[in-house]
Amino acid sequence: MKKILLTGLITQTREAIKPIQHSKSTVYQYGLAWGELSQFFESHGQLYFSVELAKRFVQESIAKHEDGTLKEWRFKLRRLSVAMLLEVYETGGYIWRLHTKDPNASLSIEMRTIYSTFQDSLVHAGNGTRSLYGIIARQFLTYAQFNLGKVVPELQLDDVRTFIPHIAQMYQKTSMRTALSSLRAFLSYLYKTEITANNLVVAVPSSGARRTAIVPTITKDEEDRLLQSIDRSSSIGKRNYAMVLLAIRTGLRSVDIVNLELSSIDWRNDTINIIQQKNGKPLNLPLLADVGNALADYILHARLESELPYVFLRCLTPYSKLSDCYAISCSIMKKADVRQEHDQRKGFHIFRHSVAAKMLSQEVPLSIISNTLGHGSVSSSKTYLSTDGAHLKACALTLAGIEVTKEELL
Repeated sequence: MKKILLTGLITQTREAIKPIQHSKSTVYQYGLAWGELSQFFESHGQLYFSVELAKRFVQESIAKHEDGTLKEWRFKLRRLSVAMLLEVYETGGYIWRLHTKDPNASLSIEMRTIYSTFQDSLVHAGNGTRSLYGIIARQFLTYAQFNLGKVVPELQLDDVRTFIPHIAQMYQKTSMRTALSSLRAFLSYLYKTEITANNLVVAVPSSGARRTAIVPTITKDEEDRLLQSIDRSSSIGKRNYAMVLLAIRTGLRSVDIVNLELSSIDWRNDTINIIQQKNGKPLNLPLLADVGNALADYILHARLESELPYVFLRCLTPYSKLSDCYAISCSIMKKADVRQEHDQRKGFHIFRHSVAAKMLSQEVPLSIISNTLGHGSVSSSKTYLSTDGAHLKACALTLAGIEVTKEELL
């Protein structure tokens, strides 16, 4: 790796975070943490930045936090400040993101290592669904460690069988097929890398007890109420209106909406061109007039000046890319009094379902629906057939020809 003085890296990092527009007090606190890191380096006779020494500083901060000699806020500040330096050192820039507690922190070192190498294998393979695979892998490792009290090489087929009803409590019935598919991928990895001697995949049922379920959608009236409930006089309102309208009209996944870049909008040809986050495949969509107007209104009159390439940014400091859309949709649905039952889905994916349902009702072929939604295969669109009530009724069979006598009924 390159050789750079710690003081020089700190200066470079200060410049890298300027576009985020942190408050002066926040930058001052980062400076305090960097000052502590500098003292730590000096105590070890080191002037040049060292990844190993920086990580040792964080490890010692963890120990001090655990024994009560370092307050939590100061520990988090140190950890984040070092993370900034590491990113600038490795990439030359910094993108602000939420830094939350490591979800694997409670796992043993052995378990964390297995999880990390599994994630690395997914990245190497270019797997677009590695986020879900990682969640299932973490849940399985947590179950093995805390519920079974076993290390991975000791696991047997029955351990996998008891895990399945355990996670079934966390997922909707319609999601279990995907969860089990992710579990198979992780167990297959364990067997191929010889972490487990037994092929535990055979303990996972093939179907996941699939049931045909009606995909939730929203009505035209609910769409109108949602859009009308958004206050478009504010910067946040202009942003949220553009995001919701984009989802309602195109069916874009929420992850693609928050990652939408300014360069993805071709204003001259009225198209939106992206590479999908889920599967890495290109997707080209028409830029409808009302969507284009909403996007232009937000970009020209509400979006804060930023060097970040993303269309949708936070409206409060730091002015970075949004992490997700869920809180936005929940807030809008609550204000519009739409889908307020406790078990009703409230995420942006409901808009995706509705787009597919509308196209089906207009007798648009599944192949076109699949292309519009960016599915990997036409079969992924078949789940939306349950929304087309009118055409499903036409498929219903009458009871003609199977009349029974009164005696037979008795």
